[in-house]
Amino acid sequence: MGNETQVSVASRAYPFENVEPGALAQPIDGSSHGGSWALAIFCASLAPAVAAIWTVGWFVPQDAPAHVYNAQILAWSFDPASPFRDVYTVRWQPIPNWAGPLSLAGLVAIFPAWVADRIMTSLTLAAFAGAVFWLRWQLAGGRGLHAAALLSSLLAMNMAWLFGFASFMLGACLFPITLGIWWTARDHLSRARLVVLAALLTLGYFCHLVSLGLTVLGLIVLAVAGPVRDGEQSRWRARLARLVRTSNAFIPVAVLGVYYLSMAQQRGKMAPEWRDMSNPWSPRAWVARLEWADPLSLAIRDGVPWTDRYGPEYVVFAPVVWLCLAIILWWYGKISAGSSVQNCNDRMAWFPLAALLLIGGVAGPDSLGAAHGEFLPQRVVLLGLVALVPIFDVELSRWSGRGATAALAAAVILQSAIVWDYAFYSDRSAGQIIRAREAVGRHQRIATLLVATRSRFRPNPLLHAEDWLGVDTGNVVWNNYETLHYYFPVHFRAGIDRPHPGDLEWVSLHDDPGEAGKRRNAWEQILSQHADSIDVVVVWKSDPALDEITGRWFDRVLRRGDIQIFQRSKAADRN
Repeated sequence: MGNETQVSVASRAYPFENVEPGALAQPIDGSSHGGSWALAIFCASLAPAVAAIWTVGWFVPQDAPAHVYNAQILAWSFDPASPFRDVYTVRWQPIPNWAGPLSLAGLVAIFPAWVADRIMTSLTLAAFAGAVFWLRWQLAGGRGLHAAALLSSLLAMNMAWLFGFASFMLGACLFPITLGIWWTARDHLSRARLVVLAALLTLGYFCHLVSLGLTVLGLIVLAVAGPVRDGEQSRWRARLARLVRTSNAFIPVAVLGVYYLSMAQQRGKMAPEWRDMSNPWSPRAWVARLEWADPLSLAIRDGVPWTDRYGPEYVVFAPVVWLCLAIILWWYGKISAGSSVQNCNDRMAWFPLAALLLIGGVAGPDSLGAAHGEFLPQRVVLLGLVALVPIFDVELSRWSGRGATAALAAAVILQSAIVWDYAFYSDRSAGQIIRAREAVGRHQRIATLLVATRSRFRPNPLLHAEDWLGVDTGNVVWNNYETLHYYFPVHFRAGIDRPHPGDLEWVSLHDDPGEAGKRRNAWEQILSQHADSIDVVVVWKSDPALDEITGRWFDRVLRRGDIQIFQRSKAADRN
């Protein structure tokens, strides 16, 4: 069998049993030629998205402007001359979500802010894809690595990445790395290996709590379901001993977790919430739930990229449809392969982990409370798909394998096209706001109103684009949404007269015609209470009723494209 993993007869009856220690660290197919082709496919699959990041004027993941702005506030916080010292404070607490702000603060201290932003966007894409690709190679060698290259690249172009969830994406990179390092030494965990695992888990804590929790869950499931060495008299006793030894690596994060829970519960009740499950007995509700939990769709699923066409017949342009087809063909090939399916039996312990995460993501809660973060299902399902990669074996010699590979290639091509479509939309929309920095000026106090925000994309590049107006200018942006959440380090100082970022966001997001009256009242209330603390109002698009309210306190000084800039009225100052 060459250098293929040897599988005993007993393992054919129960695929989690009787694998020699360290066997999985040996390549199943060590062909350098096959590995080179897989690496070339991997790089080619990521190249279009990376090119979009660096060549389109303003490629803006949804939350990225706020991250860059607050990273600069963080980097300047040690400077006595910082223009932000009297407005912002930094809470130095050992809470999750530090990895993104600290990494980005280091980058903006070295590079121009726009370069730092693109480095972070590229890093969270390529590092995640690379970690998933590494996991597959580490566990299975060159076998099926071409398909893993496509699948890794596709999973990297996910919704969390384009939302700009940098800390989560960094934590998601640690998910396959930590599990892969544990797997290759699972039955002979030395003290040094446990220290490495504990360090990775601690780093994962400071990335994101969801990715950390799923990594710990993964270690527990794999410790229980993973194969054991030949000669063990009691396989379940061996598994229990392995789980107990693995749990030593949990000690540091357990201590940190106790601190986090004590603090988080002071900020709001922590309890599971289901907001998108109207009727658990309705098949239609479950279809809607599946669509909501989908972590890969970046735009509407029934639309044609680069156009405004949409309809049921255009669902063929949805990358997630092609991914589902690839999984179906892979599973069919696995069932029909007969004895060849045993090639990945030693890795089948990953199947219960993947199934648990996929089912848990779809059926589980939307959040653990609005105060503690959102988009939980998409994150869980994404890492569930990552857990499938080690067992995603396709044979190009079989039609099902060729079909699955072709479906993955189609998904990557379509996803890359959607990323480029988003890039140009972002440049046309958010780019207009960002390019208004010179007109806004420096050391101003800014509030932004988005009159219209809807598009065919799930991430919204407009939503926090105004935070770029504060980068390199010393401007204070009152819309700074990160100050609302305890798990971000930068916050407004107490006692400052200012509009609430949540109120400003509410006015911008509620653009339905049926809510026009409430929206006008909310905007008028914000300005009547806090106009004295605002120097400049930046408005995206135009609404006569809202513009009339703004004009009571501010004079319009510029209208360019879809941007309006209002400055504090001299008449209002006299009043």
